[in-house]
Amino acid sequence: MNIRFISAIFLVALTGFIALSYEICWIRIYSFSSGSRAWVFGAMLGTYLIGLALGSLWSLKFQDAKDGSNPSHLRALSLFVLGANIFGFLVAPIISWIVPSASEWLVNADLVLILPLATLITLPLVGIAAALLGATLPLICHFAIRPDEKVGARLSYLYLANILGSGAGSLLTGFVLMDNLSMQGICVFLLVLGLLLSIGLAVYAQLKVKSLTIQAVTTLAIGTALAYNATLIFDGLYERLQWKHEYKEQGAFKMLIESRFGVITVGQDNKIYGGGVYDGTLSTNFTRDSWRVRPYFISAVHEAPKEILVIGLSGGTWTQILVNHPQVEKVTAVEINGAYKDKAIPQFDSTKSILTNPKLEIITDDGRRWLRMNKDRKFDVIVTNSTFYYREHATSLLSNEFMTQVNDHLKPGGICIFNTTGSGRSVKTAAEVFTDIHLLLNNVVASNAPIKLNKGNWRDALTAYEIDGTPVFDLQDEGRRSDLEHTLSILDNIDNPDVDIDQRLWSKEVALEHKGYNPLKTKDQRIITD
Repeated sequence: MNIRFISAIFLVALTGFIALSYEICWIRIYSFSSGSRAWVFGAMLGTYLIGLALGSLWSLKFQDAKDGSNPSHLRALSLFVLGANIFGFLVAPIISWIVPSASEWLVNADLVLILPLATLITLPLVGIAAALLGATLPLICHFAIRPDEKVGARLSYLYLANILGSGAGSLLTGFVLMDNLSMQGICVFLLVLGLLLSIGLAVYAQLKVKSLTIQAVTTLAIGTALAYNATLIFDGLYERLQWKHEYKEQGAFKMLIESRFGVITVGQDNKIYGGGVYDGTLSTNFTRDSWRVRPYFISAVHEAPKEILVIGLSGGTWTQILVNHPQVEKVTAVEINGAYKDKAIPQFDSTKSILTNPKLEIITDDGRRWLRMNKDRKFDVIVTNSTFYYREHATSLLSNEFMTQVNDHLKPGGICIFNTTGSGRSVKTAAEVFTDIHLLLNNVVASNAPIKLNKGNWRDALTAYEIDGTPVFDLQDEGRRSDLEHTLSILDNIDNPDVDIDQRLWSKEVALEHKGYNPLKTKDQRIITD
């Protein structure tokens, strides 16, 4: 192999690295903007692959030259690669600029239910960028391979190099860059690599020193200008993708955390979002009629909740409440997204103390897998802080199979609490699996034994409750004493149709009779709206 062919091997490997890295970046953009809808991922990936195929087909128009080593042809390829990488760099911010306007149009047209289309409108951008990047490989192959008896062998070397570069792009970008750089940083890094690829092709073309110098200086000037203004170009990227038509009203995030697990954001109102979807509020304050009563409720249905399992840590609000329960001795929290523990919670004033609480053990793992691998572990209470029931894969935490798995890990008389987020089918499923259930607001409280409400035990627990040294109910304050009695009255109004939803507690019979509750849900069923 001569030095020119070895250079071509390096260039096609770099081409694969850049193309696959951009694909990963765009997948994150579309996943975040759509709330991780599976079909959006498929649409984006399909568009990307079609773009690559069209780019390869389009490259045939530039392969008519008999002399593939002609410097003018290679210089044109160098400029083509420069344009392709500049466009690839701009795809993410352009998408974020289009989405709010498209969303506003859909809302004004009363098409709120199809807001994901605001994201799909931008797919042609991905197709064009993929076509430009996809045309690079066959063009380099055309110009690098001599028309002799070793054509097949040389082509195989180049394609192998491209595959290795693509694999390296997936691994390095997905597991390293995304854990250490922002989307802006990754795109700037890929832009620099793309510009180096363009300059490398110019060198490969063996241009005259003057021509090479002019092209290199021009390329570096363009790259410097884009990199210098990257902060401005990418400013508000995730805000526009998440808030969409409400972008101007909601404004900038209070906090933005990116990692290989995904994107965590916090709004100005202290609401936390994972992957662009609401997770909860960063506050443990138990105000009157607060829905935060749900994690505080365990002592009303369990006399001595000493050991608790939490599946879904998120920002740590519920875990903070549970680990400070006066009767609890140990809490095990299993969270699939390690960035919550490592990057997010250390920055949250209301929950960061859980990281040093000796009663808490945090495990980064899939909740179902952890249960399957720890069959001998039994708990007094298992809390599943699940996502909205209508999201893809939500059945993993709301199915008959999962609830059976949870039930197997409860001690006799143990309690399971999970958020139905309004799904009647989940209530029906719980009633099929557990011996008894109650419905507190929108949370199922289930047990492998008949549930007994204990107002005295709950009063004692709430009275003794302190979080970071601050009483949950300051009994020296008359207003807080009134709030305590108001909270305890939930147990006095079970099945009362006249109470507000903030104090709603239904028995199994009433919960199952509630209008709109649907049949059993299994993990293989696709989520549909009740």
